[in-house]
Amino acid sequence: MPTCRSRNPMPFLFLLFFLCASRPAGGEEFGTPDILKANVAFWKKIYTEVSLTEGLLHDADHPLVIYERIHIGTMSGRQRNNYIRAEKAKVEAMLGRIAGQPESAWSREERAIAAMLAEQGGKEALEGAQERIRFQQGQKERFYEGLCRSGAYLDTIRSILARFNVPPKLAYLPHVESSFDAYANSKVGAAGLWQFMRGTGRLYLKIDYLVDERRDPIASTSAAAKLLIGNYRELQSWPLAITAYNHGLYGMKRAVATTGSRDIAVIIERHESRTFKFASKNFYGCFLAVCDIAEQPEKYFGEVRYTAPLKRHDIVLTHYVKPSVLSRHLGVDTRILAEMNPAIRPVVFLQDKLIPRDTDIHLPVTLSLAFADSALGAIPDSLKLQTPPRPEYYRVHRGDNLYAIAGRFGVSARDVALENGISRMNRIYAGQVLRIPPTTARAPEPIASFVEDMRPEMGLVMQQSAAEAKPAAKKEPAPVSPVAAAQEALPDTLEEIVMARAEPAPEALDALKGKYQGQFDAEGYNLDVELSPVGNSASIYAAVDETIGHYGDWLGIPTWRIRQLNRMGNRSTIHIGQRLTIPGDAGGIERFVQKRLEYHMAIEEDFYSQYKVSEIRERIVGRGETLWDICSDDGEVPLWLLKKYNKHADLSRLAVGMQLWLPAVAEKTPEDIEQEKQEMGGGYPYYQQPIFSPSGPVKRVP
Repeated sequence: MPTCRSRNPMPFLFLLFFLCASRPAGGEEFGTPDILKANVAFWKKIYTEVSLTEGLLHDADHPLVIYERIHIGTMSGRQRNNYIRAEKAKVEAMLGRIAGQPESAWSREERAIAAMLAEQGGKEALEGAQERIRFQQGQKERFYEGLCRSGAYLDTIRSILARFNVPPKLAYLPHVESSFDAYANSKVGAAGLWQFMRGTGRLYLKIDYLVDERRDPIASTSAAAKLLIGNYRELQSWPLAITAYNHGLYGMKRAVATTGSRDIAVIIERHESRTFKFASKNFYGCFLAVCDIAEQPEKYFGEVRYTAPLKRHDIVLTHYVKPSVLSRHLGVDTRILAEMNPAIRPVVFLQDKLIPRDTDIHLPVTLSLAFADSALGAIPDSLKLQTPPRPEYYRVHRGDNLYAIAGRFGVSARDVALENGISRMNRIYAGQVLRIPPTTARAPEPIASFVEDMRPEMGLVMQQSAAEAKPAAKKEPAPVSPVAAAQEALPDTLEEIVMARAEPAPEALDALKGKYQGQFDAEGYNLDVELSPVGNSASIYAAVDETIGHYGDWLGIPTWRIRQLNRMGNRSTIHIGQRLTIPGDAGGIERFVQKRLEYHMAIEEDFYSQYKVSEIRERIVGRGETLWDICSDDGEVPLWLLKKYNKHADLSRLAVGMQLWLPAVAEKTPEDIEQEKQEMGGGYPYYQQPIFSPSGPVKRVP
């Protein structure tokens, strides 16, 4: 790469001054305040001593007050929750006896607990102790695996952090966030090594249905460095900047304003907020704990077999190309491409979708760049596109069948079934959104009018004035010759599948049985779009997990235009079911509909790649409860998932006594993953990064 010299030295001098002025105070220590020493010791115990099959019942404010170490094994869902509740109840009863009886009546165990509370929190620590009992699962095996994986990334992460003047110690932060797993997804939608949420990630990274750079270790590290140095410049304290990574910059600025201090110890002790709870208060303590472990891992784990440092070549695509085409011309197995390019979402490899132009492709170093350039140049024009065809989707209605749907779009019923993982055990149902594969009988081309075609499928309503009204052109099925009809003859089993009528949309109890888990159901969202008579705007209803920022992105316009059109202030928020007007012509609304649908599909796909609903239970809304309270009950439940299991309820209007179904979320087991691999189509594949060291596979800690 040629260097570039400035003709005028002043810009360089200004840049040098800016970097020096913004550089963190030299040698600033990541000290451990007295108030956090117990927290740090507690997290070191969790990361290095307590297994994933165990957990500690402890005091949330005084974590070294450990009441019991319990074994949870492989329990999940209601069984696990009930077991933990029962063990908590025993501790609550013991604390009740301590508080209600004279010391002379205490048992030996009760005396030991009272002594622990007094030592860690003083005599007043007994007050309210029954409400502070908390369960924390161990992380020993997961942390060790993260140590092994970190060998692939640490050198690169440190070099990127140095470019942004971020202290090298923050290279250990992914231990807290993801255990250095580039494929990690949280229940609420955070992804990648640095666990960016979509809203924050899109400020720095490309995130859409095909590419999600949150999963790229290099791109996401640059984004994390920008976020961290931005936090530091605003807060002038690394402990606060790190805490803001979890709690949010504006949350920490409020904490500084309310306490009048930039001391993390003062803020943890004095700041009160509905959202500044255990996780945020402990985030900096977790960071200090992982730093100590990572800097002397042999003290805790003995020899650690680190993964070899990541080495790769990078190329940039100049056209839209399918993974199968890249694999064939580069001579690289598609699975290797998928493993080396986690930013390309699994759905692209699963369905052999076109990888977007300008995407960075990571290749093995054994492949020379000269060969890669030559191989890409040799791809025939017929297999690469400058402009991709617009995706086509179809929302299934009751009574539909695959054969009729395929005929409408002029594609093979077999291809539609394979594209969507349809099988005898997994038939179509009303409300399901099908992906329509491109036909080989005609050249790929954008559909004439996405809005018009999606009107009956996605609930779009076209309104026209009387003067402009005209009959809508009906999309006729592609003609089928007798020869083609004979070629379309299907085996009995597949014929049964494609001719079967769509079943009613599944209810919660059906989904509980696992039959419909992981299938995207448009009935859970209100995606109707009503075009204005003059065609320069449309009306929508805000769906779950949507913001004005999303609408601006999907329309390609600044958010102030949407706020102005709806007479909203700069700080106004929207609620589920709220009617809004969005600007845009027919083409802009077409793109909006597609991007909106794919946004919700991506969230569900990411979730089901790692989690499952193990069961559901009845939940009656209590007085003063919010959706946030309900979704936080017994762990984190995404709001969209709650909505999916409660299509009968208006979640925007909670009422005391309302009956809801609350799903219990659990990580998929190896058995679940293996079963998915055997299923036809495999809707949401689980990708787990393999752990390798220079000398071979790493053995997992027993």
